[in-house]
Amino acid sequence: MRHFENQIVKHIKLILLLTFLSSCSAKKSIVGLYGKCENGYLACTQIELKSDKTFEYFNFMDVGGGTVVKGNWEQISNDSIKLNTFEQPKNPSTTFKGKINLNRTNIQVKIADLELPLAGAFIVLNNQSFGKPADVNGITELNSQKVETITYHYLGQKETIQIDNPNYNEIEITVRDLDLNAVPRFLTDKIMTVDNRKLYFNDGYFLKKTSLNNRRWK
Repeated sequence: MRHFENQIVKHIKLILLLTFLSSCSAKKSIVGLYGKCENGYLACTQIELKSDKTFEYFNFMDVGGGTVVKGNWEQISNDSIKLNTFEQPKNPSTTFKGKINLNRTNIQVKIADLELPLAGAFIVLNNQSFGKPADVNGITELNSQKVETITYHYLGQKETIQIDNPNYNEIEITVRDLDLNAVPRFLTDKIMTVDNRKLYFNDGYFLKKTSLNNRRWK
């Protein structure tokens, strides 16, 4: 009986050891450099996932040069990781304040980020097909009796804000920190899939795993 119990204990230990080694192997296989850029490249994208759970994301364009952003990565499943850059936005979401001015017959919108007015931002009310740009102070006035949504377009960025009171006619919008760079400055809970030595972005684009000798930045 005692011999049988010892055999069971050994069997359980062996299973635990194999599970542990398999887990370590799976995690270790994710570590490395993804994206190979040939000599003389005009554009290059690489990501290095390091064993200390940090990453470096390198992007080079012929116009603008190279940029590296850094952060932490976390394995959240057998084939998925989550990336967060060390630098995160100070203002991660867009907010607004509204009031009712009984002396006003149109709707005034003032738009800015945490630092400056968004001069030239194109403002559209209620998903209409027309709108108006903001002036140098980030202010524009539009003819409408009610407001349900406000959409702004600014340097390729677009966002629609739901207004909770349709009677507001003076609205101040503070937009989230906009990431206007070719390489994202911020990654917040960015999910990427790793499969068959390929690192997949959300849009189906992927980088193949390659030797660390092919790393193109210092």
